[in-house]
Amino acid sequence: MNAKVVYQVAEALPKEEQRLLFEMLQKKFSINKFYVEKDKRVILTKEEAIQYLLKNIFNKRN
Repeated sequence: MNAKVVYQVAEALPKEEQRLLFEMLQKKFSINKFYVEKDKRVILTKEEAIQYLLKNIFNKRN
């Protein structure tokens, strides 16, 4: 068995099992960090930001 096969098997595991595997590897090899993919935030373009500000901030009706 080589690293490529092990990687493919680990990749096929559910997220919880991947986390458990990582914890086991962390204890064995003293790995310190675990990077979890975060949801990417929607980033406004400059034009969208300007439109939002004009509509919601500078257009207050009293």
